[in-house]
Amino acid sequence: MPDDATAGSLADKKLRITRRILFLGRRWRNMMDEALRATGNNHARWVTLLWVDMMAGRANLGELAEQIAVELPTLVRLLNRLEREGLVERRALGNSNRAKTVVLTAKGKRALVPMSKVINRTRARFLEDIDEQRLAPALELLDDVLAKHARVVMWPGNSDGDT
Repeated sequence: MPDDATAGSLADKKLRITRRILFLGRRWRNMMDEALRATGNNHARWVTLLWVDMMAGRANLGELAEQIAVELPTLVRLLNRLEREGLVERRALGNSNRAKTVVLTAKGKRALVPMSKVINRTRARFLEDIDEQRLAPALELLDDVLAKHARVVMWPGNSDGDT
């Protein structure tokens, strides 16, 4: 506990919420990886295909890396594998010969469907028995923290960038 925190103080509550966010993030990712492993996939593959689909060729590779929360070299290696498998395709971004974007191929769109079904089932299991009335204030709090510390892309046609 921080030196200025006493049990129940604001500092104590902030410490406890950050610990819970970290723990839940790890738990969620582990559950996704476990569920996706049964299909021969993993979280990194799914989230990359998901963001490529949501960004639909409107973002450069740096912006895509930022949304996926990986370093650009890591993303490039993953995209190389996905491109060899025929799941994604790199293209020039707009009229630029240098800036690149990436889009899903038809095969990539088909590959994303069963992964998304697995994720949806996992999310339902992860959040079962959560009181719906408690979700709105929790979302407001998390949205406030996200607005302060992260740039979440929201494209038309996608309600948000949730994973």
